[in-house]
Amino acid sequence: MVNLYSLVKNSSHFRKMEIDGLLFVEYKCVMEETRFGVWSDNNYFAYILSGRKMWKSVSRDYDVYPGDILFIKKGANLTQQFFEDEFCAIFLFLPDDFVRSFLQKHPQFMAEATSQPLNPEPVLRIPPDELLESYFSSVASYLSLSKKPNEQLLKLKFEELLLQVCTSAHHQPLKDYFVSLTHPEGHQLSYVMEANYAYNLKLVDFAQLCYLSLSSFKRLFKQQYKTSPAAWILHRKLELALKLLATTDLAVSQISLQCGFEDTSHFIRVFKKKHKITPHQYRLQQRQLS
Repeated sequence: MVNLYSLVKNSSHFRKMEIDGLLFVEYKCVMEETRFGVWSDNNYFAYILSGRKMWKSVSRDYDVYPGDILFIKKGANLTQQFFEDEFCAIFLFLPDDFVRSFLQKHPQFMAEATSQPLNPEPVLRIPPDELLESYFSSVASYLSLSKKPNEQLLKLKFEELLLQVCTSAHHQPLKDYFVSLTHPEGHQLSYVMEANYAYNLKLVDFAQLCYLSLSSFKRLFKQQYKTSPAAWILHRKLELALKLLATTDLAVSQISLQCGFEDTSHFIRVFKKKHKITPHQYRLQQRQLS
């Protein structure tokens, strides 16, 4: 999978501004594939300027058009692009440390977090309003400047967005997510694993999403789940595959992609090793039972 944050940070194809891991970028898709997987170890906002794109989670599709705003939590997604019009968006990448520092400066927002379970969806639609539209227009104008603005001003620009979100009752799910980033490592580990097991990520990627070294990640995972990360991930992928085989008409190759296996042959091989039959045979068996 492509690390989107690293791609735009290290590429000369995009207009961008960066300070201490904070990144504004005018993103125009450089991928030629219709469907591809991306992940980011930083959360990011996406404000759509032109074209159409779809972010796909395990349970939902998020189709976006000009004027739409998404917040994509750190982790992985499948994406689909459409070639009728050029896709262009403003992406704003926010490291966890910046969010935590912001909340330390504004502790009243932590007190306003709800006791409701955290929205598990990896993508949140942000209701647009005049203030947010004005904000993203100003960011677009920054990216057009010939001279980079003062670094402190750029940081304040990111804080301005967080203030807009946290002072509005319309964005409570996002505020709750920000507060969750201040919780202990074990909480972060649980969220990252549940949200991302169905993607073709390496263990080192999972560790990076948790802001842990690989050895610390494995140690914390073992303490919390009483098994290895690789065994747990494979078990959850196969569980999801069983569900999709029994409840959808998706081709085996599509299920392999949606469950995060390396390729279809790898999926069939590990499925047969676990269940003693192929995915196709399992589907036929389930249809006969129903």
